[in-house]
Amino acid sequence: MRMLMADQGQTWKEEVISKDEWTNGNMRDSCAFGQLPKFSDGDFVLVQSNTILRYLGRQHNLYGKGVKEATLIDMVNDGAEDLRVKYGILIFKEYETGKEAFIKSIPAELKPFEDILAKNNGGKDFLVGNKVENPIITRVGVM
Repeated sequence: MRMLMADQGQTWKEEVISKDEWTNGNMRDSCAFGQLPKFSDGDFVLVQSNTILRYLGRQHNLYGKGVKEATLIDMVNDGAEDLRVKYGILIFKEYETGKEAFIKSIPAELKPFEDILAKNNGGKDFLVGNKVENPIITRVGVM
């Protein structure tokens, strides 16, 4: 989200919540699903990282050209989320026992992204589209 905002020349205020504030304060109650991040655009408030990304993509005309490109962006974003979840499980639960298998699985995990890229102008452009105006998809794996 920060990269998207910076890329678009937007300014934002970031509020860091301490573990104590989160645990003992009322911030959790102000989040629809009891989790962060929380994003506010005036009085419009969102939670859920991918929802926030899609909102910002739409707001800044970065969500593809038409329904099909937007849907491909959703698909790639969801695929990246699946990979992030696997990485989170490795780091927080199975680091010592799962590290070797995870590393070996990386080429297979990235292959669907490579295949999608190859379908767009032989991989010479982005996963979706052919202009930098689609940065949400070019940075999905980094966010």
